Amino acid sequence: MPETRQLKFLVDAGLASAFKSACKKANASMADELTAHMAEYIQAGKPPAVQAAAIRIATRKERRGSLKSIILALACVRDAEEAYLSRIPESLESGPAYEAAESAVAMIDEAISLLEEAFG
Repeated sequence: MPETRQLKFLVDAGLASAFKSACKKANASMADELTAHMAEYIQAGKPPAVQAAAIRIATRKERRGSLKSIILALACVRDAEEAYLSRIPESLESGPAYEAAESAVAMIDEAISLLEEAFG
């Protein structure tokens, strides 16, 4: 049996709420959804967004590396939300869950842009 680990993420409360609501409506486990998206991301040949070791940020170079990890993590969450949006039937596209996910994608894109602009 594979070893399991618990991960903790700090995310915007609105995004967390939207994700929780979407999983509840789909009768899906949040942990299973996140695990599936992480597996897809890694199998697609993309580097893991989160380093297993503690991130050191003592030097400018290390801070830039940490920031790249954060941007990759945000992109992973955005990709998961976009995948969720693509699975919603057209008849439910005007519902609150769809609108929350759409809003989350836009906010994450803006956050990524601002981080890249400020620290790029």
